[in-house]
Order: sequence, then C-alpha cells, then structure tokens
Amino acid sequence: TDDDGVLEERRRGGRRTHVCEVCDKDFASASALTIHKRIHTGEKPFKCRVCDKAFNTKGHLTEHSRTHMLVTPYMCGTCNKACTSARNLTLHLRTHTGEKPFKCPECDKTFTQQSALTQHMRIHTGEKPYQCHVCAKAFAHFGALVTHVRVHTGIQPFKCDCGKAYKARSGLSYHKRSNNH
Repeated sequence: TDDDGVLEERRRGGRRTHVCEVCDKDFASASALTIHKRIHTGEKPFKCRVCDKAFNTKGHLTEHSRTHMLVTPYMCGTCNKACTSARNLTLHLRTHTGEKPFKCPECDKTFTQQSALTQHMRIHTGEKPYQCHVCAKAFAHFGALVTHVRVHTGIQPFKCDCGKAYKARSGLSYHKRSNNH
C-alpha cells in the first residue's frame, strides 16, 4: 500500500493488475489507476483557460474546450443542437425519439443508458457495492459514496459567492434557492 491508501499492484489469476483500495476496482495500468483515484480525492488538475472550470482528465478538458471554440462536430438533425462527442449526440437523439433501449427485467422500467439500468437494478437486489474505507458504510451509488467520504475529509468543494461551502451540490443549490442568490 502506498501513502495514498491505494494498493498499487495485486496478482489476480497470475496477471499483474492495479487495484484501487477504496473501491477494489482493477485497472490495466498504473496511469489508469492514477486517473481513477481522482474520483475519490476530487482532484481536478486540468483547468480550462477560458472559464477556470476544472476536470479530472485531459480528455474531459478537451471535450469541454470545444464549447468555447464552437467546435461541435456532432449536430442533431432534428433541433440542430451541437454535441461535442458522438456518444453525447446518441444520448441527445433519444430525447427526440423517446428511445429507452435498456429495460429492467424486474419491473419493466426502461432507461436511455445501460449505466442507469445498472444503478436501478440495485433497488431490486439491495446491492451496495461502494463502501466507505473509513467507516464501512455502504452505498448503492458511487456518487453517494463520494459525497459521504467528504464527511470524513471535511472537503466542501461546492462554494457560494457569499463564502459558504457544501460537501454536496444539492446543499449549495438549496442554499442559493433559499437565500435568493
């Protein structure tokens, strides 16, 4: 284990892998693990020069930068919305078609993305695969774990212009609504 609390290498099935000690996810390379660790730490080292928005990967910054340069190579034929990636265009097109190709086998609810179905299925299974490495509390959704860990770290990344800060975006949103910001 290194100083960041991450088990860098582990042998599984005879092959060397890189494993996150926080969520036990495997990665093929040390660099992929380093990028992944930013999810847990909230680190966003790639900053937009135009608006100061920060990102955890260079690729996300590159995609964001297209919004400033008006470089949006993927255009919706229905409403002319410009998208910065083919994936975003595919997801956007489903707003027009109503297509929800991912169906829950338990309750027949449908979703536009596989990831949304995967998260939904946890309602039926009770699965909580994301566990806090400090107190062992478990969560069905990764985002809930990320927010929870801030209870232990004290990190409050969502800041209002008035100086108040919150560990969750919802806290900042509520503050702004209730204080007419």
